Amino acid sequence: RDPVTKKPRYGEKTMSRVKNAVRTYKTLEQGIKIAFLDTDTSDRPSVISSLRSQIQHHTQNLHAQTQAKKSHQQLEAQRLAMQKALDEERANQQRIAEEQKKRDEERELARRAEEARLHRLEEERRAVEEERRADRELLALVPTLGAEGVREQIGRMREALMTKDDRAALDVALGSLYTLFEQIVRKPEEINFRRVRRDHPKFMEDIGRHVGGREVLIAAGFKLKKLDGVPCFYSHEPHIESDMDGWSDWFDTLKKTLEVVEEEMLK
Repeated sequence: RDPVTKKPRYGEKTMSRVKNAVRTYKTLEQGIKIAFLDTDTSDRPSVISSLRSQIQHHTQNLHAQTQAKKSHQQLEAQRLAMQKALDEERANQQRIAEEQKKRDEERELARRAEEARLHRLEEERRAVEEERRADRELLALVPTLGAEGVREQIGRMREALMTKDDRAALDVALGSLYTLFEQIVRKPEEINFRRVRRDHPKFMEDIGRHVGGREVLIAAGFKLKKLDGVPCFYSHEPHIESDMDGWSDWFDTLKKTLEVVEEEMLK
């Protein structure tokens, strides 16, 4: 006990261990004394019995401690196993959730891609339909083909430009038409002379922007074609060997168109 407070210095467990140690020590002391010093053997049985009891008690304590340690280890192993199982389950659930999220994202991307594809197709369809409508309207402006049709369209151009008092623009347009048809007549086999991009800046500036400008080419036999994906005015040359009559009619139309343009330039 504490000399001041008179209270035990140690806890209950510590006191129990100290008492056990003291009893063991006293028993061992008595046993040694009997074995080596004391010749009086009258109380040996009781001492031996006490020593055996102490040894047995100590053995039981050791066994209890060992069992308690094993139990603790087993419980700890079970706890760790449960914790591992829980961690694995959480990891598995997280993996499943991430895979599901990825699948959802992929489905959303696929849906958006399909939506964009359909939208693009719809836009392309509308663009094609608009292009066809514009082509139909352009062709409807050319009721007469051949040299007379060319003359009619140049007459429309002349009327529109002279109303604006723009003789210079008319001269440029007629000059460009002359150059175009003169090149074709001179070298009808040259496809580049017979192909005119519909949106070519020079063509639009000189001819295409005016009333009747594009229509002159239609009247002269040019077709609305897409060559290499590019909208063009295209004058198709018939095969001279297999279609001599068709080739002659085609070439005569070009020559007569050139003559009409020359006549109009002189007015």
